[in-house]
Amino acid sequence: MPHEPHKIQTRKVQLTGGATYIISLPKEWAENAGLTPGSELQLVPQDRHSLLLYTAASSEAATLSETKLDIASGSLTEDIVRNFITQYLAGFDIIHLDLMYVNGEQRVTVKETIRRLMIGAEIISETTDKIIVQCFLGQANLPLLNALERMEALVRSMQNDAVIALIEGEKRLAEEVVQRDPEVDRFYFYIVRQLASAISRNDHIRQIGLTSPQACLGYRLVVKSIERAGDHATRLADIASTTKLPNNTALIRTFTKMHQVADAAFKDSLRSLRSLDVPLAHKTIRQVNEMKQLEDKGIRQLLGGKYQIESVLNLRLALESLRRIAEYSSDIAETAINLSVER
Repeated sequence: MPHEPHKIQTRKVQLTGGATYIISLPKEWAENAGLTPGSELQLVPQDRHSLLLYTAASSEAATLSETKLDIASGSLTEDIVRNFITQYLAGFDIIHLDLMYVNGEQRVTVKETIRRLMIGAEIISETTDKIIVQCFLGQANLPLLNALERMEALVRSMQNDAVIALIEGEKRLAEEVVQRDPEVDRFYFYIVRQLASAISRNDHIRQIGLTSPQACLGYRLVVKSIERAGDHATRLADIASTTKLPNNTALIRTFTKMHQVADAAFKDSLRSLRSLDVPLAHKTIRQVNEMKQLEDKGIRQLLGGKYQIESVLNLRLALESLRRIAEYSSDIAETAINLSVER
């Protein structure tokens, strides 16, 4: 009778030597895995009393992965870039790009994207019709949680400087904030790549500082929330480059208060995530709840003043961005609560 790959098999635990527990392995599985007497297995303890087994061969095969990206004739540049990013996020170590149908301008854009947005990705070979990219930087070089902290600090500084630029009319500072946005994307892509690699091989999960596939999913939502908060900080800076907040004390006070609440919520949400502090997470969510009232107050102040329509529209978007940053913080806090249940 053929073996059913996913059929559950039962084994009894036996005691040998008075101190060692042993179980037998299914013969067909062992033969398919190339095991013989004396072969070594890697045992990886998991949560919820489960245990992963890896053969030495499977471990070695997973150390280096390659993929080839064929680019069809007439492909748009943005599609080529998007497809490359997809392969990077999937965790491949070596990516072959077939550039036979790519023009010179597209080639330059692809290479600039690799250098600008992909942490650890280097072009190791280049010919007229092919580029080979290898990803050298891994978890040991830049731990995931460290990358997350650096991403958090970057987004907070962007938000703070964007609000200063908006209040004081500092256009140069606003432009500097916009220039930092690609760095946020670099960290985002790198962290997503690490999470994808961990999920594909469960023995990597603890290596990146997490505990389970569920935690990887939670952190995937978190890093997306941080990236979106960075996008809204960039939008604030874009607005500040063309619009200055009117010299109205009440309106400036409202913007400042919204910034303070958004920044505190963002900081506390990530603190609650790191320590799985549920009371702090709930406090963060309550902080966010007052943002809608502050936003409505700011809108009334804008509409009640004699300001140009374009300024009113731009500043209305700025108020919305501050609220959205706080809402993404609420999402992070909710993830912290969910992960605390797992712990």
